[in-house]
Amino acid sequence: MKLSGKKRRGKIQEKTGRKLSRKQILVICGILAAVIAAAAAVWFWTSRGKTADSDGTAAADNSTDTETDSGQDAGESENGETDGGSGEDGAQGGASDSAGDGNASAAAGGAGSEAVLQDGVHGLTLPYSIPGSSLVVRGIASYDGIYLEDGSDEEISGVTVMLLQNAGDTEVEYASVSVSRDGTALQFDASALPAGGTVVVQEKNRTPFQEGNYADCSATVAEISGFEMSEDKVQVEESGEQSLTVTNLTDEDIPAVRVFYKFYMEDEGTYVGGITYTAKITNLGAGASQTITPSHYVQGSSRVMMVRTYDTAE
Repeated sequence: MKLSGKKRRGKIQEKTGRKLSRKQILVICGILAAVIAAAAAVWFWTSRGKTADSDGTAAADNSTDTETDSGQDAGESENGETDGGSGEDGAQGGASDSAGDGNASAAAGGAGSEAVLQDGVHGLTLPYSIPGSSLVVRGIASYDGIYLEDGSDEEISGVTVMLLQNAGDTEVEYASVSVSRDGTALQFDASALPAGGTVVVQEKNRTPFQEGNYADCSATVAEISGFEMSEDKVQVEESGEQSLTVTNLTDEDIPAVRVFYKFYMEDEGTYVGGITYTAKITNLGAGASQTITPSHYVQGSSRVMMVRTYDTAE
């Protein structure tokens, strides 16, 4: 099926990129909405007894916007301490303007958690529950558009994507799923996937999708009891189409705050990209507020996943 459109626990990697416009962000969500739309169609027919072929630059001067690369080590640990990974370098970028069919998004209509993409996938009956984990592979398909997962902002064609669901009752902080297609290894990395959540993940090495025999599917997973929101220390509120206001609720200065967020399609109930983005501010005074404009955040198409505070600004 082709779609077109223009471990370690607590580890995060940050890379360089550029600020996206609201239109570009919506285009990215529109492109990957086609994955869910196609899945919804397959699910609809199979449910009726038919057989398928067996998902910133900030207003404050001291704010940065970064992305978490779900498949690699980096500078965040679960308790918020750094471990010597890379620094804050900005966010990855863009999309072409010819993608994002609104009808595709409408057709998906909340079917993300029930959808199945089996077309061209032999040997692995979907949905497939990955042994030893709470993860379920609901689909594998082809994608044309912009590559999200490494921040390169490069146009791609025919790259493999996986529709992955966390069917458990515990949040997944990081997951790396591997599967073999006719001897070719494929890898799909995702971070910050809540219990019950579904995400569309692009293949890590941009391997083209091909019809074939898929086998040996396994996963390395780091779970977490809950995503930290630091609600007793800070408040994060939307303050515009691409802005967030972070308020210090304490009577002490907070050296640094990071807000982690993902693309999210509300109608489809599906996260877009294994990647999780990070916006950082520093020197948040007691009782003070700062408004930031993260590069990839857009009201209605993004969701805050975690908020962490730090004892140092580094």
